This record gives sequence, structure tokens and C-alpha cells, in this order.
Amino acid sequence: MERVFIRHIRDNLGLYLLVGFFFLAGIAGGAFTVWLVKPNQEAALAAYLNTVLEQLGVARPDAYLSLNQAFLAGLKEIGLFWFFGLTSFMGLPLIAGFLFFKGFALGFTVGFLVQERSWQGVALSFFSVLPPNLIAVPALFLAGVLAISFSLELIRSHPGRVGIWRRFTAYTFIMSLLGLALMAGGLLEAFLSPAMVKIVLNLW
Repeated sequence: MERVFIRHIRDNLGLYLLVGFFFLAGIAGGAFTVWLVKPNQEAALAAYLNTVLEQLGVARPDAYLSLNQAFLAGLKEIGLFWFFGLTSFMGLPLIAGFLFFKGFALGFTVGFLVQERSWQGVALSFFSVLPPNLIAVPALFLAGVLAISFSLELIRSHPGRVGIWRRFTAYTFIMSLLGLALMAGGLLEAFLSPAMVKIVLNLW
């Protein structure tokens, strides 16, 4: 299994670098955008952030609602990647754009937390934002690489080629597993992150 994974990384290193580039570009863009936010917009976002943190600090997460949201979020994200991989030429820019958007959202979130809350924002980013993303980001990277790889396979393949259906089955199966990984990240975000927010707010 380890050899298969290493060979997969080696054979698709260029795609991983491409996926990483768009995701990191999104993070950089999101972090940079924090400094471009207008004062009135910053005040509104800061008020919203304070409200969310106050609610997380006192409220207990609804288990059923959290499970439902984690399931739907994971299903939606992996479903988009799966679909983008089926659209051949159109899939490449769509995958790149989605990865950039995910990176942008993460970069803006962390950047705004740090700007508004200083060291408390650093702690909130490290203990509440980072843990779910330790699962979600690798899953998104792998999903992006698989989607691009399958999209390229569709471009190169001939209509009616038998092998492509075998690849499609494997592609769908692996994407389903990655969907479960994204759901696991969503559960961490739903249950662990609020608990860590409470701890950080009590300590700072």
C-alpha cells in the first residue's frame, strides 16, 4: 500500500504541484485581501466574528444538526470535484478555481482572526481552524489531482474505450472515500472546533 501511494505521488508530482500552487495562491490572496477591506466592512465583519465567538463560547453544538451539516458539506465538495473530473476540458479551470476559492476562504479566515484578535487569533487559528483542515486539505488535494488526472484521461481516450469505464469505477470509489474523509473533517469542525474556541476564549 505504501509503495502504491509513493508511486502515485511520483507519477503525479506535477499535478500535486499544480494543485498546491492554486491552493496556496488562494491562501495568499485571502490573507492579502484582509488588508484591503474597507473600515466599514471590517467593522461589520468584526461584529459578526464577535457574535459567532460569543455563541460558540456558551452554546453546545446540536449533534444531529452538526452531523447533517458535515455530511452535506463533504458530499457537496467531493461531488463537485467528481463532476469537474467528468467535464474534460472544462474541468481543469473549474478544479483550479475551486481550489483557489477554498484556499482564499482559509487564508482570509486566518488572516482576519489574527488581525482582529492578535495572539488570541493565532491560538484560535491553530486550535480550531487547523485540526479539521489537517484532514480536509489533504483530501481536497488528492481529490483535485484525481479529478484533473481523470479529466486528462477523458481527453486522451477514444469514445467507447473499455478501459475508461474501469477507470471511472475506480475514480468514483476513491472519490467516495475522500468524501468520507471530508465528512470526518467536518465533524472535527463541528464538535472539536467549538470546544477549542471555548478553551482559548477562557484562557485569553
